Amino acid sequence: MSVLYGIIFVVSLLMIVVYFLVDKKHDPWLLMLFICVAVCDSGYFLLSVANNLNFALWANRIAYLGNIFLPFAILMMIMALSRFSYPKYLPRVLISINLIMLLIVSSGGLLPIYYKNVSFEIVNGIGTLVKEYGILHNLYKVFLFGYFVAMSVIIIYTAVKKTVVSVKHSIFLTFVVIGNIAIWLIENSINSGFEFMSISYIITEGMILFLYGVLQDYELANAKRFNLESASVKTEPKQFNTSEDAVNMRYLDPVQINVVFENWNEISLLSQREKEVLRLIMQNKKRKDIADELFVTESTIKKHTSSIFKKLNINNRSELFEYAKSIYKELN
Repeated sequence: MSVLYGIIFVVSLLMIVVYFLVDKKHDPWLLMLFICVAVCDSGYFLLSVANNLNFALWANRIAYLGNIFLPFAILMMIMALSRFSYPKYLPRVLISINLIMLLIVSSGGLLPIYYKNVSFEIVNGIGTLVKEYGILHNLYKVFLFGYFVAMSVIIIYTAVKKTVVSVKHSIFLTFVVIGNIAIWLIENSINSGFEFMSISYIITEGMILFLYGVLQDYELANAKRFNLESASVKTEPKQFNTSEDAVNMRYLDPVQINVVFENWNEISLLSQREKEVLRLIMQNKKRKDIADELFVTESTIKKHTSSIFKKLNINNRSELFEYAKSIYKELN
């Protein structure tokens, strides 16, 4: 059994390497998730090779360290993927709760609150803690269940409110969470002597990493498409309506947009994504259409638009078109 735990631990370390290869943006919550899994699996492995009570208790504490902060990382990551807005103080509050929970579960061998009694045995060559649970043991189950409920509620809420990237991704995240809940319930209902969650966490890592990879590949492809479209405007301007026709309407053709971009100095203050959004606004595309084209939510486009208007010192689309067309007319 210790060999299996050792293999799982090595795989969890390799998954951190894979994370750096796949997640080009280096999302901090996703990185925290992978580190927590590795810490948790290292604890399971050390416990399996322990040869005395003190060593086993410390290995158990290491495993709990990963287990306690892992659901926090998953919750924060789900909120990021689902575009869920939360108060800035929320992470600090959750971390404080986690630290209190960590102190409680680490009290084994010191205080009779989590484990009333705990001893050490070697069963079939595997180090094992023989535990008699204390009055606060069920608090850990409530703690984990609370996180699972929060994850599920956020996924459902953001799907209903349509702030999540897509329904498919909501369903994907839902199955990931439900899968972990099911394994956790099974593990607590049987006494197999093996921590199935160690494998479940690895599977969860792979599934979430796959989702991140798909999203980032799409964004990269979308960015390349924008670059190609911009390049084609310079080489094939006649494929569009004439600028004289466009200048009197509430849209700009790609020729005009390029001229405006080159001569409106404040546009340099915009981020790359804001510039992409601005190009589509200048084509008079609706917020929903822009969101679909950039594979983000309408809420995200609304935030980008507000930021764009603020940086360009304008109040609405009408002012945007009026000023942009004035720039074009002055140069032509």
